[in-house]
Amino acid sequence: MTRAGVNRASFLVPLILSGAALAIVLGNIAAGVRPQPDENTSAHLWQLLMAAQVPVIFAFIATADWRTRSSAGLLAIQLAAFASACIPVWLAGY
Repeated sequence: MTRAGVNRASFLVPLILSGAALAIVLGNIAAGVRPQPDENTSAHLWQLLMAAQVPVIFAFIATADWRTRSSAGLLAIQLAAFASACIPVWLAGY
């Protein structure tokens, strides 16, 4: 795979993982699942999805062409997606 291919994939994968993590959180909120002293399966899945993004985002940073402005914008999109999966967890008190 070329550098551009790795960059393209490492841009899309965190967005997909963030979307899945957000879906898990919103599903729990919609189902009325309350915070529990011992974490359930959905909490562990959310943690794994969020942790899996970190090395992929670093791969994006390593393969990006920083001479263009679009790389910074794409990184901002990834960070916004990451935050959008974290904020509902914080607001719901999980």
